[in-house]
Amino acid sequence: MPERRFDASGFRSARVARGMTQAQVAAALGIKDPSVVSRYESGDASPPPEKLPRLAALVGERVDDLFPRPGLPTLADLRCDAGMAQKDTAAVTQTSSCSPVRAAEGGRRKLAPQYTAPLAEAYGVSVEELLAAEKRSFDEDAPAVPRPPKVEQPSGPHTIAKKIAVLLEGAARQERPTDAELADLGNARLGRKILNGPLVTSLRLGRAAHTTPEVLEALAAALDVPAMFFETGDAEVAAVVASLRSARIGLTAMAARGAEGEPQNAELMRWVADMFGGRPQSGSTSPPQTRS
Repeated sequence: MPERRFDASGFRSARVARGMTQAQVAAALGIKDPSVVSRYESGDASPPPEKLPRLAALVGERVDDLFPRPGLPTLADLRCDAGMAQKDTAAVTQTSSCSPVRAAEGGRRKLAPQYTAPLAEAYGVSVEELLAAEKRSFDEDAPAVPRPPKVEQPSGPHTIAKKIAVLLEGAARQERPTDAELADLGNARLGRKILNGPLVTSLRLGRAAHTTPEVLEALAAALDVPAMFFETGDAEVAAVVASLRSARIGLTAMAARGAEGEPQNAELMRWVADMFGGRPQSGSTSPPQTRS
């Protein structure tokens, strides 16, 4: 089954229209040499297929529109659409290597039953869709699996993906942590390895709508919010938590800067810590008096 086609001229046109430079694209992909992106656009090289969803998102396009795939997806297609390299699947299957996925994608050995559900979740598809894609990897006929109609959700950050977006939207793009950095931060704050980059990507993009409480706790730690932010189904509660976090970040920055030409405001910093759950501080929780 042919994989997605990288449209070099289409990507370049979309990048220019978006106002992005080749260097910015390279930085977003973690590529040190911007000339690599130039080679993509000239047709001298093609990006790895798992990079295509990220490239499309960078220029504000749907991957199906910018880089269409002829026919129905195989296992390799599902993995690439999730932005994952083969080596990333070892963490999903909890095996020492990616050999189970590599063998299935190559049409040599089908996946063991215990791998199908975790891979389907990581790829953002149903188990039925994964098994149909596996058949195609073995050159077996498998029709498209119909997806249930989307149910309209109430407004507010009610899904994991939208909650992550709310917490990240205030930062400039170049200042936002990567998914791998968020995973490392959450693991470090909880003192155990729970997250990995592909899992955070899957949650951030909405490909995995549900996960374990332990993962949510680590994600909350990485993003500096209480775990209940991700656990609650109340959109209003989630919105309030996000607003308080934004206020805390703003006040902390103001206190660290101080007034124009003045040193940082230690009193304001203590008050912010008291009000927003920092280290215990003595004294009143009333706002400090501003200096005239």
